[in-house]
Amino acid sequence: MRALKDYSAYIFDLDGTLYHQMPVQVFMAVRLAVHYGLRPYRFRELLALREYRRLRERCFGVEREDFGNVQLEESARLSGLDVETVRKVVASWLGSKALGAVRMFRRRELLEAMRGLQAAGKIVAVYSDYPVKDKLRAMGFAADYAYWSGDEMIRCMKPDCAGLVRILEALGLGRECVLYVGDRDDRDGVCAEGAGVDYIDVKEFCRRI
Repeated sequence: MRALKDYSAYIFDLDGTLYHQMPVQVFMAVRLAVHYGLRPYRFRELLALREYRRLRERCFGVEREDFGNVQLEESARLSGLDVETVRKVVASWLGSKALGAVRMFRRRELLEAMRGLQAAGKIVAVYSDYPVKDKLRAMGFAADYAYWSGDEMIRCMKPDCAGLVRILEALGLGRECVLYVGDRDDRDGVCAEGAGVDYIDVKEFCRRI
């Protein structure tokens, strides 16, 4: 791997990379416990959230046109809820309700370094398995490009490298000029290796900036 400044484009994972994941998870776990502890009659919603996350961790999202809907349908089936209810619960707890915690625990020095890369004329993109735009807004960062696994041109989850390869093609980037920054070697690292781009763990990246 070359010196960090020698790349012309940088692609960052989001969850666990642009913010500290453990405190966000603890914060949200407490909120969930309080919310559903007072509403035990809605426990199936909590089950749906658990199944949704479990399916993600198992790389459930095989490449297909109805990628997002299949995951919601499977989570609904396993929890005994209808798909629309699961859609709303996921959008709420994994989306809007998590934004405050994401902002609170964002990696401020990393985001500032990313702005510095943009100021130096570098391309800064974000690519995650989860929706990114609202989280980026919550963190106060505007990436040059933002992608997630549910995008029509992606439709797969890391460590499948197909999504990253399509991003490189869409942006017209040569593999040798790109550095991928993530927090999981088994997902981000394997994805980068499969796409033929250099990879660095976010903690190492932060130590070197």
